[in-house]
Amino acid sequence: MEAWHSVVTHPQILPFTGDENTRYSLWGDHVNLALTPSGILSPHVENEMTEADVLNAISGGFRNGEGADKIVIPEGMNARKMLAETNREKLRELGYDADDAADTEMLDNWTYNVFPNHAPWGSFVINIVYRWRPWPDENHTLMEVRLLQRAPKGETPPRAPEMRLLGPDEPWTAVEDWGALGEVFEQDMSNLPYVQEGLHAHPTGKVELGNYQESRIRHFHRTMDKYLAMGNA
Repeated sequence: MEAWHSVVTHPQILPFTGDENTRYSLWGDHVNLALTPSGILSPHVENEMTEADVLNAISGGFRNGEGADKIVIPEGMNARKMLAETNREKLRELGYDADDAADTEMLDNWTYNVFPNHAPWGSFVINIVYRWRPWPDENHTLMEVRLLQRAPKGETPPRAPEMRLLGPDEPWTAVEDWGALGEVFEQDMSNLPYVQEGLHAHPTGKVELGNYQESRIRHFHRTMDKYLAMGNA
């Protein structure tokens, strides 16, 4: 729900994710957005990194400590612009024209929440969809993750695959072809038992939320309270 957890939970993305730069927007009662820039160095990273280092990190080479010295950034460009143009070229190969799309639409993380339990990602490239449902009871949740990809223009999109239901002790990294994304989800899951335990154990029975970083959580609860009030009227 907020971006600052990346500092501890996802340190591997800090060399190319502006977590602290995330903007939160609330629209009406039912929709909100976290917009996190990509292709820039996190303000939480204190060591100096070049634009080439950022490109190397997002491609995975940063973990191996090699490759940045081979990256050449043309004059007048930076890591963001190169990444955006790379993603435009990938769309061109599929038959789509994204020349008029802004750089932010080509590489940033547009994470929407649609009340009560739907969370589609925007942008032209990163298309992930979340949905949460109580299952099998109010103390547990079924989290669904869908990855959407464009079919080549003019071709009929294939049918959606059957849902892969992970077992209670099966990690997200067990999902084939997810690459680093499975690792990110697994890192998130490691936090949740402690979050839930803390919510139940708080002595006041209330949760203190940040004014801005957790504004989307408070937005959700304001809307839910409105519906509950209508039901009790």
